[in-house]
Amino acid sequence: MAVSNHERIGRGLTLLNQGLYPYVKREMQKVYGEGWLTIATSYMSNDETSKPEAEDILGDNISVLLTLIIKQWDQVFSKKLGYTERALVAELIETSKTWTHQSRFLTEDTYRAIDTIARLLKAISAPEVNVAQQQKQEVLAILSPKQAEKAPFAKEKLAEIIKQQGFQDSSLLRRALTHRSYVHENPQEGEHNERLEFLGDALLTFLSGEYLYRRHPEKGEDELTRRRSALVDEKQLAKFAIEVGLDFRMRLGKGATLEGGFQNPNLLSSTFEAVIAAYYLDNNYNIEAVRAVVEPLFDSVPESIVQFRSNVDSKNRFQEWVQRNITQTPPKYVTVQAGGSSHAPEFIAKVFVGDKEYGQGKGRSKKDAEKAAAEDALARVRVL
Repeated sequence: MAVSNHERIGRGLTLLNQGLYPYVKREMQKVYGEGWLTIATSYMSNDETSKPEAEDILGDNISVLLTLIIKQWDQVFSKKLGYTERALVAELIETSKTWTHQSRFLTEDTYRAIDTIARLLKAISAPEVNVAQQQKQEVLAILSPKQAEKAPFAKEKLAEIIKQQGFQDSSLLRRALTHRSYVHENPQEGEHNERLEFLGDALLTFLSGEYLYRRHPEKGEDELTRRRSALVDEKQLAKFAIEVGLDFRMRLGKGATLEGGFQNPNLLSSTFEAVIAAYYLDNNYNIEAVRAVVEPLFDSVPESIVQFRSNVDSKNRFQEWVQRNITQTPPKYVTVQAGGSSHAPEFIAKVFVGDKEYGQGKGRSKKDAEKAAAEDALARVRVL
């Protein structure tokens, strides 16, 4: 009999409990000694705490165990685990609740749950991580054929759209492909694609944000914002445009053509945005039709590329913002050693524009502290 997704997640949660319980007990004992169980059972229900085998219940109840980690985060677990692990724990609490209510799980959700379990086990160096990784590969083997079907779909679909096979109103596509320089030389053409570009930019910003929000529940606002910027930046959209055959279908003026417009990343990315908007309008403002086309494109971008682009030096980004919005004078960083040991010092940095403080951050080196301060400043002005 085939294993259901509910059973797979149940097995994963059992495995998590086996790996997590010894770790939680050990870390709690370091802080509370033999009184750790009294603290732990305070998070159980009255029915559970009235039973003599309270420790056994704690060892079998993953929801209580995960809740204990959250409740004792500052006092116990934050010393070795970071905010990423805290987010993993919070996500698994919801997974456990859903599983308890006998809810059905899609294969994609099952993979995400097992992956989260494996990541948390790895973070605490539990030996059960090897079995969890094996379980994840089993789910991936089921999932991969579906994912593989998506790979060529988006490019082929958009290629059809660009060839006017997917448009009811071909004039929309014609306008999306028409650059201002072409209209300047051919006034009878009417409207160029800049209004569509505006709408397409908004659609891609929303869809990429939603895409990342669903796929990275452990990431905070700042990281998600950086990843979104990397996923739909000019360079990446230009690459999408070339992959679907937009480059030589753009309608450019002679001057723009002579200047290499068909290979210009700015023109390519802008035209891609315009085509996305035109497709949205042609489908009667149906965003699902657009999502079905662009999400597989997002899937095709390697995680390493998104991560690399999202980590572009925050100090440079903040300086660019300052010079664009306030003054040409670069920001000033004031960094001091705040503590730590001689071989592992800790620094605190503050960044100023004029006399006004814009952000602060900590790090193991002056460079890391200044970078953290710049990221804090960027978060505050919301230009990540």
